[in-house]
Amino acid sequence: MSLLNSKLNQFCVWLPHNFFYPEILQRWTPVVRRLKLQYDSVEDFVNASIQSVTFPEMNLPLAEQQQAQFPIQWRGGKEIEPILDKTITITFKMIEGFITYWMLWEQIEIYLQYGKAQPWWPSAYVSFLDHNGFELVVFEFEKITPLSLSQFDVSYSQVTSEFSSFRLAMHYNRFKIVRRLDNDNYTVGKGNETS
Repeated sequence: MSLLNSKLNQFCVWLPHNFFYPEILQRWTPVVRRLKLQYDSVEDFVNASIQSVTFPEMNLPLAEQQQAQFPIQWRGGKEIEPILDKTITITFKMIEGFITYWMLWEQIEIYLQYGKAQPWWPSAYVSFLDHNGFELVVFEFEKITPLSLSQFDVSYSQVTSEFSSFRLAMHYNRFKIVRRLDNDNYTVGKGNETS
């Protein structure tokens, strides 16, 4: 028996239905519907364009102390959350007419208007799946602030349609993890039966 390799496409990122501002939903919903695709909402459309997500590495600071002539290392004095680099980067596919880019541009534009928006965006979620497609671990990234929207190039010399993408970097202030590894946390297929 051999251990299976992890499949790097066994994840699901989603922005919830309250993620975009009402002005964006009002402006862009007719555009999405005009495309005659299977998406019911702007959030579904943008979620379908997500290509990848980048988690930052975890660096654990150590405390050093001298023991006679030998320096020894101890674990640092903080728990895991304060030491994390709380940055997540999502790569989106550039859709026809640059639709996904301009939706996120406008989301940032409204966010930065004085006195108009909330201090944070709603949570974003990343689920990691097993080989059968069942959810094992879910991250909820809370109190999100946007950090950057990557550049892209356009050129009159490029006349063919080709796959291109852009990145949105965000900072999250808090996070929650749900581990669906046992009967108490794994609810898929359980229905409403009581034990």
